[in-house]
Amino acid sequence: MAKRPAPTRNDPIAAELNTLAQAIKRKQYSAALPRLTALRQKAPRDPRVLWMLGVCNGELGRHAEAIEAYAAAVKADPKATPLRLSYIQALQRGGDYEQALLEAERLIYREPTNFHALRMRISILMDLARWDRAAELLAELRASPVYQREPLSSRATLLISAARLAPDHREPAEAIAELAPLADDPSLIPAMRIPITWHLGRLHEAAGDYDTAFAYYKKSKEIDRLPWDPDDHARRVDKLIECWRPGCGIPFADRDGSRLIFILGMMRSGTSLTEQMLAQLDAIHPGGEMNAVSRQVAQSDPVFKGVLRPLPYTRANYTKQRIDAMASEAWTYYDAVSREGFVTDKQPYNYYYVPLIARLFPGCTIIHCSRDPQDTCLSNFFQSFSRPHPQTHDLEWLGRYYRDYQRLMDAWRALPELNIIEMPYEELVADPRGLLTPVLDRIGLPWDDAILNFHESDRAVRTSSRDQVRRPLYKSSVKKHERYAAHLAPLRRGLGLEE
Repeated sequence: MAKRPAPTRNDPIAAELNTLAQAIKRKQYSAALPRLTALRQKAPRDPRVLWMLGVCNGELGRHAEAIEAYAAAVKADPKATPLRLSYIQALQRGGDYEQALLEAERLIYREPTNFHALRMRISILMDLARWDRAAELLAELRASPVYQREPLSSRATLLISAARLAPDHREPAEAIAELAPLADDPSLIPAMRIPITWHLGRLHEAAGDYDTAFAYYKKSKEIDRLPWDPDDHARRVDKLIECWRPGCGIPFADRDGSRLIFILGMMRSGTSLTEQMLAQLDAIHPGGEMNAVSRQVAQSDPVFKGVLRPLPYTRANYTKQRIDAMASEAWTYYDAVSREGFVTDKQPYNYYYVPLIARLFPGCTIIHCSRDPQDTCLSNFFQSFSRPHPQTHDLEWLGRYYRDYQRLMDAWRALPELNIIEMPYEELVADPRGLLTPVLDRIGLPWDDAILNFHESDRAVRTSSRDQVRRPLYKSSVKKHERYAAHLAPLRRGLGLEE
C-alpha cells in the first residue's frame, strides 16, 4: 500500500535501513523484526523505522504491534499520506473497524479525491456489514472522475471490493462480468489476481456452477504457489509426539489457568463460530486468533524455514523455570484482553501445542473443533487467506496435512493430564445448545439464549470467517465436498481414502 518514507541527507541509519528493506522485500519479517526493534531505541521517532516495524508486525499477524507502530509513524510525520493509509489498513486487518473508518474519514476530509482512502472506506463499511452505505459510496466513486483517471491496477482493487456485495447485495453475474477479463491480465500483479480468481470461484459457486467455481479456486491457489514438504512436516509431527509422550516429565506452571478457553483445530473447522457464540456471554471476552503461545515456543524452539510454525519438540528446553517464564509472558497478552472473567484464544494452530498449553495454564478449558475431513480440506483449498498457509495450495498436501493433524489429536487425547471437549461442526450447527452446554458447565456459567443470536453481534471478527459468523446457523456447508466429488481424487489420496 505505502512506500517506504524517503531518506534524508547525512543519515546515520540509512545503510541499516536499506539492509532491512531488502530483508522485508525477501519476506524475512521474523529476521528483520528484532533488528528494527533495536533500531527504534536509537531512532524512536523515525517514521521509516516505525513504518518497517508496522510492515513486519502486520505480516507476522501481530496486529496490535503493527497498529501501534503505524500510529507512532503517523504521529512522527502527520502529513505523510502513505503512512496514514498503512495505519488505516493495519486497523482494518486488526479488526478495529470503527477506528479504521474514523481514520479513513479523517484522510478523506483532508484529501477528498484520494482514491485509496475512498476505496478503503467502502471496504471497511462492508466489514461493518453496512452494506447499503457501502453500495451507495461505491456507485458514487465509480461514477466520479477520481475512478476514471486511476490506472487499471487501482480500479481493479475497487472491483475486488465491489465483488463482496454479491450475491446478497448484488447480482453475481454482474460481478463476474467485471472480474473475468482481469483474471489473466498480465499487467496485474499476482497479489491482485489471487483475490480476483478467488471471488470468481465464490461467485460461480453461489450461482451453482460448481465445475467453473472449482477451476477458479484452483487457479487462485496456483498463481503464487508456495513450497511445502509433506514428508518433512510428518517428521516434525513425529518429533512433537515423541517429546510429549505420557510420562515426559515436563512440569506445570504455578499460576491457575482456569479462566482461559482455547478453541483450536484445523482452520475452517468452526473455531470462529464457536468463539462468536460463546462471546455473547458477558463473562467471556473473545481474544480472537492470538499468538501468545506460539511466540513463547519460537523463543525455545526457533524455526528458520519461512512460514513453518515453531514446534515444541526439544524436551530439555522446557524446564520448570522456562515453563513459568513462558506462562508469565503469555499471560500478559491474555490479561490485555481482560483481567476479569474468561478469555478465549481461537488460534486454530494451537492444536500443535495442546500438552504445552495444559502445562502453561493448568485448569484451562480446551475445545477441539472438528469437521468432516473432506469438507475441512476443501474449505481450506477454497479460501484466500491473508497470510501464507502453503499446505492449502494443493489438495493432496492438504489431505496429508489433515492426517498428521489427526495423528496429533489422537496422541493428545491419550495423555492422562488432558480433558478435551470435542466440538464437531456438524453437530454444533444441528444442536448448538447440546454441544455448548458442557462447555458452560465446565466453566460454571448458565445457558443464555443470546448465544443463538450470535449473528446479531457487532463484535469485530478479523478472520476469513467474518462474513459467515454474521449469518444465522446454516447447514449448507455440511457435506459440501459432494458437489465437487469429480475433482477430489488428489484429496482422497492424501487422506488415504483411495490409492
